[in-house]
Amino acid sequence: MTEIEEKVLGGVAALLIVLVVGAVFGRLHGSDSAAIKPIGDRVACGLLALPLISLAVRLAFPSAHLAWTLSAPLPLAVYVVLLAGTDIGWPIAKKHFTSTLIVGAMVIYVAMAVGAWMTHT
Repeated sequence: MTEIEEKVLGGVAALLIVLVVGAVFGRLHGSDSAAIKPIGDRVACGLLALPLISLAVRLAFPSAHLAWTLSAPLPLAVYVVLLAGTDIGWPIAKKHFTSTLIVGAMVIYVAMAVGAWMTHT
């Protein structure tokens, strides 16, 4: 990896951290009021972070298969969809947000692990 690639990867990683923290914790809006629910800000941060995760994987692992690059942001994508669903009133997202998120992320990680194991055997 060249020096410029390392700098780009570092910049992408720093921006990714800010966006993921903003998506998960909603602290970018600067308000502590319980009346203000910054769901839209959190969803926007998550959506902006999705392609950056793929870019970071591509920069960090240039020889990785395209499927790995595209599947890396899937857990965050599940989170963002469920978060948006709580805002627009999806019953499954409102009632089972945490359990659906955990199961969805586990299914994605298991599928990725099985795929990695299958490609290396």
